[in-house]
Amino acid sequence: MKIDVKEWAKRELLEGLEIIPHYQPVVNLVYKKVFGYEALSRFRLKGDILNPLKIFRMAENMDLAGDLDIMCRETAITEFPKIEGVLLFLNVFPSYIASDYFGKRRTFEFVVEAGLKPELVVLEITEVEKLPDINLFKRALSHYKDMGFCVGIDDIGTGYNSLQLLLELEGHLDFVKIPRELVDGISRSKIKHQLVKVLTEVSLSIGAKPIYEGVEQEEDIKVLFNEIGAELIQGFYFAKPMPKEDVVKFNLNLDFLSKFEDDYFDGETLEFIRINPEEKFGRFLEILENYNSRYVAIELEQNRYLVDLWKLFYSMNHIKRNLYYYKDVGEVIKKLSDFFPELDSFPQFFPDLLKVANTVDALTSSHYEVVLIKGAKGIRVIERQALLDILYRKLSKELLDKNPLTQLPGNNSIKEKIEELSKSGKDFYICYLDLDNFKAFNDAYGFYAGDQMIKKVGFLLKFFQEGDPLTRFVGHIGGDDFVVILWTPNVHHIANELVELIRDISKELLSFYSKEDIQRGYFLGKDRGDNIRELPVASVSAVLLKGSSDMLEISKRSAVYKKKVKAHKGSALFVEHLNEILTIDL
Repeated sequence: MKIDVKEWAKRELLEGLEIIPHYQPVVNLVYKKVFGYEALSRFRLKGDILNPLKIFRMAENMDLAGDLDIMCRETAITEFPKIEGVLLFLNVFPSYIASDYFGKRRTFEFVVEAGLKPELVVLEITEVEKLPDINLFKRALSHYKDMGFCVGIDDIGTGYNSLQLLLELEGHLDFVKIPRELVDGISRSKIKHQLVKVLTEVSLSIGAKPIYEGVEQEEDIKVLFNEIGAELIQGFYFAKPMPKEDVVKFNLNLDFLSKFEDDYFDGETLEFIRINPEEKFGRFLEILENYNSRYVAIELEQNRYLVDLWKLFYSMNHIKRNLYYYKDVGEVIKKLSDFFPELDSFPQFFPDLLKVANTVDALTSSHYEVVLIKGAKGIRVIERQALLDILYRKLSKELLDKNPLTQLPGNNSIKEKIEELSKSGKDFYICYLDLDNFKAFNDAYGFYAGDQMIKKVGFLLKFFQEGDPLTRFVGHIGGDDFVVILWTPNVHHIANELVELIRDISKELLSFYSKEDIQRGYFLGKDRGDNIRELPVASVSAVLLKGSSDMLEISKRSAVYKKKVKAHKGSALFVEHLNEILTIDL
């Protein structure tokens, strides 16, 4: 019997090859969480770990590349730990997306069978081969996007993934990965900085989010975050590709980001130089040449001036030097006032009081290129545009997280506030409050009335926060659930403030009920068992807990105490510290 050696070898390879999927996190720096995982295959054959590139080359030589590609994809999908809201990135060869062999629904079926959603799966086009037919390829991409999949392009600018291809695929891409070759060392290379900036702008202009690959150095992350505006980053700095067992245990640490933002706000510490007004200008220039910083402050009698040394020395040609060399500094500063603006004329801010929206308004109306930040470290100088960039990112983040009805901060901001207070070591308290029988009110009075009621509560909570913004924070969890966080040491004082707040809310909510319902003190509505009952009007249930960094533990305590409060008729506040329910009369 004649043995087909080639077929035998194919069978041996496919049957003996063990595919071990690994996953590398893609990190969202803005929301400080894992955004997704890229699936990468590792191979073992007869106990030996093999190089992935060698395996794919071997499979290609044996006309098995398609089979291997599908096997890898199926394994990566079925083995991927189900993490709510986290994307899975799958590397795919362009030729297989456009081919019948790839199967128009095979990946879709893998995803559905694994209990995943297509909209959380990204087909990532690799750079290793040239597209045979761009129009056919775009039709295939449209087909997969119609099924709900996202599409990304890997390592743009390398291999066959050229800038031209990026432009050709406008409207088809959700993500663009900027390669390690450009990202690694961006903090030390002006050329890389410019190239990455251009690719970022092009990606955003075609509606695709850039992902920066191959990040290994903290300084590179700092530049990407502060200067490029990077949001999504991937690299060994955060984690190497890991097996599924490690994915579920992975703990992302982004504490360094707060240091980046602090550094960015710090700017350049301003050094003050006291000068005698009769000092000769030539000698004055010699003194300034000894400073490595860009900005210095000059104290001349009772006046203070901010000097941009780069600008001054660039403009100070030999003619001007000779003209003013032997003149008094005081006289020259008056004549060259453009180079010596008064320090007090610049916009000045205190870091602890930086309100994003108000600060942006002040900065955009300023004609100066720099602003001054006053704090414990003295006065620092920061470029106006640099500060605007970070404030715009903060403002964008705040707007995305705000509840559309109340415009109060949402869950991400609430979590960040709790983490911030936990790290500070301050004692703080969390009050969870909700409106009793709100669903029944919605059913009885209509959704418009329900929305207006929620808006009114949001307005009252915002007004409460503005009464003492340095010790109060309010947020909207969703629906009729709200949170108030306070960080003053006197829990009795906090409880009294909350009682008054809840009383005010209950009084204001009466205006949403009919006169008849207000007079009798109840309205007819369906309870959770769908039974018609007499339900009290305008009541609020709240619990006040000692703050903790363990959100799950806080949530469990809140749920237990909420049941106790809900058992009381009318508005009430349970105070954990006192182990007491405070009833609130209107």
